[in-house]
Amino acid sequence: MAAPVTLPAAIDPELASAARRLVDRAGRIVIFAHQHPDPDALGSGLGLAHCLRALGKDAVVASPDPPPASYAAFLPGLATVVTALDGPPFDLVVALDAGEMTRYGDLYFRYEGLLKDAPILNMDHHVTSHGCGAVNIIDTTAAATAELLTLWLAQEGIAIATDAAKCLLAGIITDTRAFEFDATTPRTLLTGAYLMARGAVPLEVIKPMYRLRSLTAAQLFGLATATLASDHAGRLTWAEITPAMWLAVGAPVGTLDDGIPSFLIDIEGAEIAIFFRQIAPTTVRLSIRTTARYDATQLAGRFGGGGHPRAAGCTIEADLATAKERALAAARDLLGA
Repeated sequence: MAAPVTLPAAIDPELASAARRLVDRAGRIVIFAHQHPDPDALGSGLGLAHCLRALGKDAVVASPDPPPASYAAFLPGLATVVTALDGPPFDLVVALDAGEMTRYGDLYFRYEGLLKDAPILNMDHHVTSHGCGAVNIIDTTAAATAELLTLWLAQEGIAIATDAAKCLLAGIITDTRAFEFDATTPRTLLTGAYLMARGAVPLEVIKPMYRLRSLTAAQLFGLATATLASDHAGRLTWAEITPAMWLAVGAPVGTLDDGIPSFLIDIEGAEIAIFFRQIAPTTVRLSIRTTARYDATQLAGRFGGGGHPRAAGCTIEADLATAKERALAAARDLLGA
């Protein structure tokens, strides 16, 4: 039999205990996932919700945007995520994977009547986070919010059953691209092993997230990569996708384009990669990837975005040509510096 996996007590005990007191005092808890939720935001939220329900809490995960349906393959309970709140007032808001309330869209302000008396517990790992809660647990050395949350759950002795473990491992795997990004530490791997010991299986996340692609998604991938361009001797690469491309393959705008940013940075010689998604005539979302020499948040931050050193994002309110001109000029400045 394999030796049991033990996680370190990595969170300041006073902070960890303060967070636990907020949870213990609450009966009805809402867990916020940020706008355009990724598997770390959703996996952390659902993983925590599974654990809290086992403690007898009424816990709901809410996001301002619907989660991608494809994530249901590896996130148990995804169908329970809501985009609107109702019922009696909440006793606690848990804000995950972002450090500013604006990242949760208008959820808080739209339902202020249900939330105004609820303290906020904030957990995040982004370098751009300042904390938005009465209690803030922010650790920029964590590769994912799911890693940080798992450490807190273990430190506080809160049981993690199989469905929770699957959700939390999904968050870690997707924020590290299957433990590839340099944010992965020995502690990250140990946390992954801890969740595996509770029934989570890496392949159940890696295969649907990175290897399987529907025929429609493959067609969309082809259209997007046909726009591939580069300069600075291949150190800067980019591609784009427009509403017409989604329409051409019969897919809803903004869907089925996962994996393209990673494809762009994996091109030999690439150091900065930008994927432009035009979702409206004057709204363009950017997914930025970099190698270790450059910080993706430095580029995204110029346009009000953020994220991770190797993977970040932002939105530019402009037509596609203008957005590309502005972003590529900023990337060229970064390469030149």
